[in-house]
Amino acid sequence: MSRSSERWRRLALRALHHACALLVAVAPSVASPDSFAGDEIDRKRLPPELAALDDDELGRLARMSPLPPLAEDRSNRFAGNADAAELGHLLFFESRISPKGVSCATCHQPERYFTDGKALAEGVGVARRNAPTVVDSARRRWIGWDGKFDSVWSQALAPIEHPDEMGSSRERLLRTVRDDAPLRSAFERAFGAFPAALAAATPDPLADRSASESDAPRQPVVNETTVLVLKALAAYQRKLASGPTPLDRFIAALKDGGGAVGEADGLGALSPAARRGLATFVGRGGCYQCHRGSSFTDEEFHALGLAGANGRVPDDPARLAALDFLQANPMNSAGSFSDERDSPKAAMVRGLRRSGELFGQFRTPALRGVALTPPFMHDGRFASLDDVVRFYDTLEGASPVGHHGEMLLEPLGLGEEGRADLVAFLRALSPDLPDSGIWVNPSGTPMRTGQGGNER
Repeated sequence: MSRSSERWRRLALRALHHACALLVAVAPSVASPDSFAGDEIDRKRLPPELAALDDDELGRLARMSPLPPLAEDRSNRFAGNADAAELGHLLFFESRISPKGVSCATCHQPERYFTDGKALAEGVGVARRNAPTVVDSARRRWIGWDGKFDSVWSQALAPIEHPDEMGSSRERLLRTVRDDAPLRSAFERAFGAFPAALAAATPDPLADRSASESDAPRQPVVNETTVLVLKALAAYQRKLASGPTPLDRFIAALKDGGGAVGEADGLGALSPAARRGLATFVGRGGCYQCHRGSSFTDEEFHALGLAGANGRVPDDPARLAALDFLQANPMNSAGSFSDERDSPKAAMVRGLRRSGELFGQFRTPALRGVALTPPFMHDGRFASLDDVVRFYDTLEGASPVGHHGEMLLEPLGLGEEGRADLVAFLRALSPDLPDSGIWVNPSGTPMRTGQGGNER
């Protein structure tokens, strides 16, 4: 058997392994990221750079576009509520939530595709990982690099309370909403009257307390009201959806026969270099094995053998450490704050099992808009897409990781021109950015972009 055939045999076995694990853990109604096919491609319209694609590769290309309808979040009954989304929009840019003036938008800036352009996220302090985009976060099966959360709303509390991020508390969050007239009005439009038990008084029921000073009788209403606010933040982020890309226009032309080779809205939407990169992506490069479907992710976790912070072997347990937190979190889809505890996602959470192979595994990032979100990887180690592609092409700098490693990675040997083609394709996944509406600070004031970054 040739080296190439053996590699693809192992790729197929790995895909089968993931599929079988998913069938054991999840209800059958949870769709695969590769299950939305759309129309078939007219092979006769393929440009020369793609003419050699076989039927499997052509099918992979067809499933890259269009994006399917956004699935409902059954754990959040307010996910589609316009009033909740309005409150979430206001809160996303609200720096008063944090005692150090850090807002969600400090690390998730619209002009940077809701990232911050830094290797490691910076709020009150410096975080351990890169700030991922929140665009299309409502499409993700797991949230966070290690998948510690199973919904956008359950994740939203972590940065608020983390001492290195916003350094705040749920009491301060609710105080900000209660004591600001526009925020309180938005809250009451979405959820009804603000709880009387949390009204301003002396002593203030929302005064910050240490864990030992917690006001136990009021804690349930604090938690329940906090969850409403978190679900409002998720309703806003659900609206942050990526728009059409050059690749979408190209595939639409292949499927419906519209657009000529020289037209920007037809086959000309992709340059010859990007078309060659596309052929590599669905073919010899094997990129499609992990970055598949219209979001370009398998929604799974992988260990790439990237050296750890010590410069040698990987030292971040990642997915392995995240599972215990995820399953114990009362805000997961199966928990007491979920609006449907028997959903397929809840069954998925209950069915997850710990395994040593999960050590060092990080979530496969989606690639729509990837060129707009440097630097790259979970720790921002690569400054450019060229650096990322060079790593996969050569595996230079990869560390031996024993049985924890991703056994499928091999140097691709694309060379300089092949790498440039692949980068050209990845850039063709960039949507146009809106400059108004839900993508901007609703107050109209300049955004804070990390002023609290090194304050302690």
